[in-house]
Amino acid sequence: MLKKPIHRQPTTLVVASMMLLALLVTSCVAPQAGSTGGSGAAAEKPKLTIWVATTFTVDADKVQDQEIKDWGDKHNVEIEIARMAQDERTPRWQTAIESKQFPDCAAIELNDLPKFIANGDLVETTAVMDNLNKLEGGFTDGAFLAGRTADGKHWSVPTFSSTEVFYVRKDKLAEKGLKIPETWDDVMAAAKAINDPANQFWGWGMQMGTPSWDSEVSFTAMLWSFAGKTWDEQGKPAIDSPETRKLLDFIKEAWTAGVIPPDGPTWDDSGNNKAYQTEIVGITLNTGSILNYLKKEDPKLLANTQVIPVPAGPKGHFISGYYYQWAAFKTSKHPELCLQLMEALITPDQLRPYYEAGGGNMLPVYKNMLNDKMWQDPDRKVLADSVPNTHPQGYPGLTTPWILDAWMDHTMAKMLNRVLVDGWDNDKAIAEADQALHKWYDEWQAKLKK
Repeated sequence: MLKKPIHRQPTTLVVASMMLLALLVTSCVAPQAGSTGGSGAAAEKPKLTIWVATTFTVDADKVQDQEIKDWGDKHNVEIEIARMAQDERTPRWQTAIESKQFPDCAAIELNDLPKFIANGDLVETTAVMDNLNKLEGGFTDGAFLAGRTADGKHWSVPTFSSTEVFYVRKDKLAEKGLKIPETWDDVMAAAKAINDPANQFWGWGMQMGTPSWDSEVSFTAMLWSFAGKTWDEQGKPAIDSPETRKLLDFIKEAWTAGVIPPDGPTWDDSGNNKAYQTEIVGITLNTGSILNYLKKEDPKLLANTQVIPVPAGPKGHFISGYYYQWAAFKTSKHPELCLQLMEALITPDQLRPYYEAGGGNMLPVYKNMLNDKMWQDPDRKVLADSVPNTHPQGYPGLTTPWILDAWMDHTMAKMLNRVLVDGWDNDKAIAEADQALHKWYDEWQAKLKK
């Protein structure tokens, strides 16, 4: 799922203002719209190369691609769109970063944005953001701050936000006389009650695979609800805590009880989607991608499914979410065209058919659009209402490059698998994770001092 990846403050779905990066971007100057931007001969038809990640909602991808092509036709711009599958996105971007061979503009996920800002790779988008912020009640607070630095400049434009909900087989719970879960303790009790591995049905489709960013999202959200945290308010490692040990013990109880599918550690981001859709698990956490699938492909399973908010822990309800952003690169020959494309593509009129095709997988970035008819559907409304409980990686502090490096390295999932699969005790697994977090932190502190 893209989330997401791709990862999910009054609205609090925010990639912070990245104040720690402000000093790094003061030298970035955006080209003015209408400038040549290093383009060739006037008679030459300009071309834009655009990179976009493939999502789990193919219909939405098709809508967006067509909107981009239509804009190109209208403005006599040649468009080349490269849709990247999840497994090719990271290596392609890594190569681009190392070689400084970027596309003209691209949809950028949470894990990449702070690095591009820090390295001064992006064209300033402040004017575009100011224009769009006048529409539909303005951007949600989180969307407005997502690509903004402490100096008040913007370096991207948000296209959609992502949050998580819980999918529960209400028919299975009804058979056992159980209520819909509201807390993690309720989830544990329900998972044990409906578990039936002899018939290839497991109670809880928990994300725990080390190839999965969803595992980081899931574990982090649970940790916050248990009053723990991966990082503190200053962005320093904070994983070594009693709360982390309590959560590891809680998940170990579920694993030992056999309510999680035994191949869970091998799942990628699509693993729990497939498990729920093929009816081998009774409970799972995911974005709106499962809901979109059920509405289109499996009305019977949808009728047996209850979409609910992510359960609460001792500290309350917490969700890990993020914004997807569009940005233009300074290396482009036509940066002004990228800015014009983004401003056109991310107007409410263009986003509405895109969101509708996404079926709830993409949440609006404009305040008033959360009141659109599609979000009044009871299941989709759970997604919209989850926004206030959603926080970015790095909570309760800022989202920084080292935090996202650790996230991309699946540090939390690795720690969890050390306990569940390798049989390590909590202290040993936490020590290894803490060392990894400090490695990312120290490396970036050294870069920031240069």
